[in-house]
Amino acid sequence: MTANRYAFSWLTFLATFSMGAIDAYTYIAHDETFASAQTGNLIVFAVKFARGGFSQAWVCLPIWIGFALGCFVAQAALSWLNHKRNLQQRYLWLMGIVVLTLFVAALGQDWFSELVLIFVLGWLSGYELTSFREVKETTVNNGIMTGNTKNIMVALYHWLVEHDRSERSKCLWIAATLLTFVLSASLSAVVCVQLSPNLVLWAVLGLNAAGLLAIYLASCFRNGAQ
Repeated sequence: MTANRYAFSWLTFLATFSMGAIDAYTYIAHDETFASAQTGNLIVFAVKFARGGFSQAWVCLPIWIGFALGCFVAQAALSWLNHKRNLQQRYLWLMGIVVLTLFVAALGQDWFSELVLIFVLGWLSGYELTSFREVKETTVNNGIMTGNTKNIMVALYHWLVEHDRSERSKCLWIAATLLTFVLSASLSAVVCVQLSPNLVLWAVLGLNAAGLLAIYLASCFRNGAQ
């Protein structure tokens, strides 16, 4: 089952790409908030509070609350899905919730209030960050690049100085995660600035829907082969 679980490592990169894109989107289009980077979000809260008091700063709170609830719900979902031995079924459930939430956010971004939308995106970020966090045998933070940067350098030290070859793979996978996040945030920022911020959520929805379809087709193929 471990080897089969590793076959779904690409979902972590998909989640990382989604988090980078959504963070850039919320920062540019929604009052400098961050959907997944809660360290940055709390710093923005503190800065806004210092400049304009709670009336300006409180916009950061719904996204933080949403993120916390998303983490809680994701852990509940993971615990509930532990009884399902078929990994395709587990990931179908997990990705189904992601796609449904993205659809609601993308469809409602023109008529939801800003606080409702960023709450939903915060919830989604917490959910994805908790649900998809493994690449092969390496655990990554697909929305927290501070921890990833630290972990890269720790692994690099063990690899180069202590000659622990197992740390080489860890270092490279985390570095790939960080680069994926930076790439997606950059692309999202370009789309927001040069085209339309609304396109970002639809693009992220399309990518995740394709991921859900890939899992579904793999499940159908597996069932047909048995």
